[in-house]
Amino acid sequence: MKTLKIILLFDLSVQLKPDEYDAYWNTPDWKTEKDVKTALENLGHTVVPFGIFNDIEAFLQTVKSEKPDLVFNMSEAFGGNRVLEPNVTALMQMVGVPFTGAGPMSLQLCKDKGLTKVILNYHQIKTPEFFVIKKTKNIKSLKDFKYPAFVKPLQLESSEGISQSSYVENEKQALARIKFIHEKHDVDAIIEEFVDGREVYVSILGNEKLVAFPPRELFFKQVPDSEPKFATYNSKWNQAYRKKWGIDSGWAVDFPEHIQKKIISECKKIYHLLNMQGFGRIDLRVKDEDVYFIEANPNPSIAKKEDYALSAHKAGVEYDDLIAKIVSLSLCA
Repeated sequence: MKTLKIILLFDLSVQLKPDEYDAYWNTPDWKTEKDVKTALENLGHTVVPFGIFNDIEAFLQTVKSEKPDLVFNMSEAFGGNRVLEPNVTALMQMVGVPFTGAGPMSLQLCKDKGLTKVILNYHQIKTPEFFVIKKTKNIKSLKDFKYPAFVKPLQLESSEGISQSSYVENEKQALARIKFIHEKHDVDAIIEEFVDGREVYVSILGNEKLVAFPPRELFFKQVPDSEPKFATYNSKWNQAYRKKWGIDSGWAVDFPEHIQKKIISECKKIYHLLNMQGFGRIDLRVKDEDVYFIEANPNPSIAKKEDYALSAHKAGVEYDDLIAKIVSLSLCA
């Protein structure tokens, strides 16, 4: 691959100028950004880091002055608002600069956990039963819904808004949790049938021709067998909580061969149906012979020691090569 000039676009929680970045590169918050930046530099590319918060004009001026061959897109919000994530890629389309990963249509689609399930159900992909409750709707009854169930924000990501209280066993608990999501997070809610199965993550690379890497699974080693097991915000991001309950990711093994093939086949089908590009992750619940779609993650985290890169490594793709493949896929999308 020829050497390129690449803008590394990532999120900031406050507006910083590029000459203020140095103090942040070795902090935990910028770990993924540093991994990607190092890999791109190892590949010989010129990297122009740009952190975005709420100043779109500064980003446009950087694109105009630097004339990049590509934007490596790690942005998930604008002004701290995740709903605006697709808009950033739409802007890049409008100014004609290539970027890595999914485009605005896929990002918008995957954000709506209800709409994705409607589409995938139409194409015979199994999903939990669900119901969407708009934040403007004062719902008074869910007595006909199947319990136990799971209540979460419709459009938030990274398990934001998910806690032990998300698991509900009756209508009273469900209505209370829905009210909490509406008031605390100011977003719509979705209630889903709780599938008591294995939580499996499948990482996929490609545009038309897809490669599925070895699946990962979330394990709950210290959680009693009688307790429901699911990923909360704490189980993903609170290391003390993870250690207390023995929560960790590992390889999804011991599936019969026909289930393994079904998992990979379903995930590739989902990836195409949701118009995902470059790289993505599909989250599943697997119970006996059934594979349930939970949600899709376009542009998932690609830190060197996190699930996506670990799965690629298991398949023989080293980290720098993985980043090179993502760059290459974006230029031929």
